[in-house]
Amino acid sequence: MPEAVTSLLERLIRFDSVNPSLDPDGGGEGAIGAYIADFCRERKIDCRLQDVDGERRNVLASVAGNGEQTLLFVAHLDTVPARGWTRNPFEPYAIDRKLFGRGACDTKASLAAMLAALDSIKRERPRATIVVAGSIDEEYQKKGARALGQIEPRFAAAVVGEPTDLEMVVAHKGSVRWQIEATGRAAHTSMPEIGVNAIEAMAEVVTRLKKLNAELRKRPHPLTGPPSLTVSLIEGGTDICTVPARCVISIDRRLVPGEVPSDAVAEVSAALREITAKDPSITVKSVAPPAEDFPVSIPKECRLVEVAQKACTRLAGTGEPRGVPYGTDASVLSAAGIPCVIIGPGSIAQAHAIDEHVDLAQLDTAFEIYRQIMLTY
Repeated sequence: MPEAVTSLLERLIRFDSVNPSLDPDGGGEGAIGAYIADFCRERKIDCRLQDVDGERRNVLASVAGNGEQTLLFVAHLDTVPARGWTRNPFEPYAIDRKLFGRGACDTKASLAAMLAALDSIKRERPRATIVVAGSIDEEYQKKGARALGQIEPRFAAAVVGEPTDLEMVVAHKGSVRWQIEATGRAAHTSMPEIGVNAIEAMAEVVTRLKKLNAELRKRPHPLTGPPSLTVSLIEGGTDICTVPARCVISIDRRLVPGEVPSDAVAEVSAALREITAKDPSITVKSVAPPAEDFPVSIPKECRLVEVAQKACTRLAGTGEPRGVPYGTDASVLSAAGIPCVIIGPGSIAQAHAIDEHVDLAQLDTAFEIYRQIMLTY
């Protein structure tokens, strides 16, 4: 089966499935989803498409089990844009048992290994019904995972494919992102005293948020590390001769398990009130509804953790429960009440990178790990 998994991964890489929300010229998930549906039909695997966002659809392949529970395996179809590559990012090539191409590790390797494992068990009648899903839009708003989380009856648990070097991840950070606006009063820069400089006001905000981030770093989670707050974008002013009347920043607040987005937003709002209380001429406020991804944490007593840990330990020499700082589809699925572990081939250092690649030895082992979980859950 290893050669078949590699061949499937090569075929998946050849699809430009760049998320169209990140690049209007991106190919999107339609063609790769249609190919997976054809792949399943040729192998007599049940398959259906789930409408999510216009023409963008999840693809779900399944093998029926003997029991009542359904176990989900999910890896996303979309990729980030590919710019600055030394070769064609959608034409896979191998060097020293590493396969290169956009999406090679994030997360087409996981998807190829999951589909091949599903194909290998279709005559073995597992205890749980096994569903392998290719989700849309993970790289932007996770719309595909949200749709999977709404399926009834609800999945008993989920294995999320992401590049973890085959480590078993049971916790990861969430995030909440929003904007803060400072409002001043425009004036000619020859008479700045009659205006109110919104950029200078925002400088006060940025300084206070830097202090808040330092405070957050003193609250580490044992698996994921500490929460954080980053001012990631700034925009202000209209021209060089006008006192700026408006300035806007975007902030990215990373949440650790146990935190919720509303508390993080409230913490920033309290900091803003401190600033305006000291200087009433400054007007600052949060604007736009925050984009939220909840942190993930799964109890060690969960049946899926037990099964995944045994498979990882036996086949990869891994299995120690770990946490990571980045987010995955597990954020949305976990919030929907579906316990998740995250396991996949490849290194997160390769995700989104130029000349992204995956170790083919890890791809082969991922196939065995997924197959073992499918048969023993």
